Amino acid sequence: MFSQQNDSLPNIQIRNIDSIKNKRNDTFYKNIQKKSYNSKFTKLLYGLMFEPVNPSNEKKAVQKIENQLQRNFSISQGKIIRHIHVKSLDPFGYTEKDTTVKPHRKIDKIGNALHGKTKAFTAKGLLLYDKNEKLDSLKILETERIMRNQKYIRRVLTRPKPVSKNSDSVDVYIYILDSWSLSVDGNLSSKKGELRLREYNSFGLGHQTTLAYKTGFSKTDDGLKNGTGYTVGYRAQNIFNSYINTELLRDVETDKSYKNYVSIDRDFYSPYARWAGQVSIQENLYRENIYHQEFDTIFKTPLKIGDFNIWGGYAIPIANKNSKEKLPTNLVLAARYTKRKYLKKPGEKIDSVSYFSNHNIILGSVGIRKINYTRDRYIFRNGDIEDIPIGNSYIINAGIQRNQGSHDNMYLGIDLTFSDYFKDFGYLATNIQYGSNFYNGEANQSLFKWQNTYFSPIFSIGTWHFRQFVRSDIVAGIKRKEFIKDRITINEENGIEGFNSLEVFGTRKFVLNFQTQSYVPFSWLGFRMSPYVNFDLGFIGEEPNPFFENDLYTKVGFGFLISNDYFVFDNVKISFAFFPDVPGRGQNIMKLNVNTDNQFDLEPYRYEPPHILEYQ
Repeated sequence: MFSQQNDSLPNIQIRNIDSIKNKRNDTFYKNIQKKSYNSKFTKLLYGLMFEPVNPSNEKKAVQKIENQLQRNFSISQGKIIRHIHVKSLDPFGYTEKDTTVKPHRKIDKIGNALHGKTKAFTAKGLLLYDKNEKLDSLKILETERIMRNQKYIRRVLTRPKPVSKNSDSVDVYIYILDSWSLSVDGNLSSKKGELRLREYNSFGLGHQTTLAYKTGFSKTDDGLKNGTGYTVGYRAQNIFNSYINTELLRDVETDKSYKNYVSIDRDFYSPYARWAGQVSIQENLYRENIYHQEFDTIFKTPLKIGDFNIWGGYAIPIANKNSKEKLPTNLVLAARYTKRKYLKKPGEKIDSVSYFSNHNIILGSVGIRKINYTRDRYIFRNGDIEDIPIGNSYIINAGIQRNQGSHDNMYLGIDLTFSDYFKDFGYLATNIQYGSNFYNGEANQSLFKWQNTYFSPIFSIGTWHFRQFVRSDIVAGIKRKEFIKDRITINEENGIEGFNSLEVFGTRKFVLNFQTQSYVPFSWLGFRMSPYVNFDLGFIGEEPNPFFENDLYTKVGFGFLISNDYFVFDNVKISFAFFPDVPGRGQNIMKLNVNTDNQFDLEPYRYEPPHILEYQ
């Protein structure tokens, strides 16, 4: 069946017209530079070889991409779709733009032979349109975005082709370039080692398989013997083309802590999705580090937790698209019930405020979500099309938390998000959240968050591309419990990457992260090592002291972002950092770190079910 469809696919050939345009542009810019050479500002830019190559104007960026793809939907818009053909391509040596291109290198052929291509019916299960429908270019672009959002798909190109010159029907051809979907990585330290294997496209079905083996080399910090551990997980995605997923996971650590997880879920995967929900059960056993100020020591307390979670939501279109570039605006209604039971927990001597107490939570939410997507390149990848969410959402969460052995609390929270791609300025996303528990009309354990993410227009020095990333994070807790677990830190992903201190905590913080990222113009077997430099600073302290009179901690660093154009694994960061002061660790610390964390993720507008705002 699949081979028959492939035989009907036409070969695509796209001539490289960029070189012709570049020659014209070079002449144009030379003339401009001659005319404006007397400008001191132009002299400076010209002398530094600093040339803006793609200002952050979403319309220009999108039009440039469409020109490079050499397609125009206007001649096919509204015509009836007769047939839909799908062709999957192996990751090495192929291109979705020209199906006549074949791999010649032996290493490419070996890699392709070991790769299972995405099945045609797997790709068709992601389509937002079908045969005998009118062609809608917006649904085609949204389908391409959904496909690119699958880790096992690197690039997608959709081309409608008229059946004949005067026909009212078109055939749609979809060309998919796979990523190498098998990922092998691990961790190694003086205490333990771990080898992980993940397959993101098992059997070409888009399912995810996770396997890991762990072994301990020495005793843990609290003297326990390290043994062996393992991870076994499977996530079946888009079952029967319903966008319903199911997941099973068993994760055992070398100290015998573990996590068991079972889930059935469906996301609001697109503004076109009408419903979403989840049912999940989870059991965790682990040892919690709890610092006790009275004894000035850290207690490693075993915790065993059982969680049950169920929620459902429905999206009602309240404003359909009013132009070819806009997706629907939705009113989203949702309800959720969660239950947590502590099967093992610390005694009153350590937890005098009953922080670890059994509870049930019933929540509802109502919100408006207006989301659209634009496209650009050189953000987190080297030249591939990337989808940038823009829009706004306004969500209210409210409900009741029933605590065992304590009074019930009413909860009210708001979540406001805005993002856009501004001409000649860049991308900016801001998220403001507030939540509070209420008892007898008085607010307690309140929380305010304000997060911003920015990246600049791309600029170049010679053939190298650069962007500037900035992230700010303000968290303020009000009337929090007098307990160490009800405090926040600036450790690692919660503030400054690489910073880790048990002595630095408080009720509020302000963190700024800066990173200048380069995109190298060369690669070896698809691998790129792109240098970056960063600077982080964080204030943290307790109320009611003025915000910027709190303690200040900083980090200066540089490193390399290792990526591969063909593989599905996350980018690897090798960083070298200098910390002037890390309480409890020392001063003037140099640190080498290797991880896959990314501090500058874009606002994904991934719908969060009704929830109590997390204090971190």
